[in-house]
Amino acid sequence: MRAARAGWLLAAALLLAAEAQAGGGWTRKKKRGYAKAGLTTVSTMRYHPLSGPTIETARFRQQVYSLYAEYGLTDRLEATLNFPVYRHAAYATVTPSRGVGDPEVGLRYGLLCGAWPLAVGLSVEAPLGNPHARGFDRTDPRVFVALPTGDGEWNVWTRAALSHSLSRWPAFFTVEAGYNQRTAGFTSQYSYGAQAGYHLRKKAWLTATFRTLDNVRPPDPNRLGSIGLGEGVAYSTAGLGVSFEATRHLRLTTDWATGFGRLRNVYSGQQLTFGVAVEW
Repeated sequence: MRAARAGWLLAAALLLAAEAQAGGGWTRKKKRGYAKAGLTTVSTMRYHPLSGPTIETARFRQQVYSLYAEYGLTDRLEATLNFPVYRHAAYATVTPSRGVGDPEVGLRYGLLCGAWPLAVGLSVEAPLGNPHARGFDRTDPRVFVALPTGDGEWNVWTRAALSHSLSRWPAFFTVEAGYNQRTAGFTSQYSYGAQAGYHLRKKAWLTATFRTLDNVRPPDPNRLGSIGLGEGVAYSTAGLGVSFEATRHLRLTTDWATGFGRLRNVYSGQQLTFGVAVEW
């Protein structure tokens, strides 16, 4: 069985929103693949600063058009792409920022197969987005706010995922962990999460996911940087998803996610992701 990957809630980190039928401990067989085009959207007024207490701001809206893909190079090795092709972000009182985000390209290798597949991966996130993008006040252009489309740094992610398909039920679960080696003076991060899925009448995968991202040491407040992309970003998310099998190869997906627990240097709100995926 294949799994749907966890969703990200955050206003500046929306891309990883439930790549349905992807990830987990399974890897694609040689010349087999999966590709998904998605739209993730959030509208919120809740910001969580590095110091802790939630504050209310002008309404923030962001949409991210993304492309996610997996392709089997061998029966155990696959290439992956996670690319925010276009970001659009704005507050109600300022002009929006628009542009390409930071693509993540990687490799995943299936260490174990069978009932308990285990995959490990290494990926690099390139600073293709604009870390200096701004939104300008509509009445006074001398006033502006940072609305970056990228973080301006290279990130190196290592990840591991272990999955299991239940023998009596059309269901699976996955546990995963990761480490993000940040550069440009930012504090590195670690992540962990889990997901459970159920195949409903052989036509739709229903999934429930949680994921946590945190810092390996106390962040430096002098390196705060951009909201959601700068220093000290931390959060937990919970999400629900549906991947409907429209045809043998075509999938229609919908995912919802929200934040909880320790949220730092991020916006939070109800996140929705709609997608169309092809599997071959």
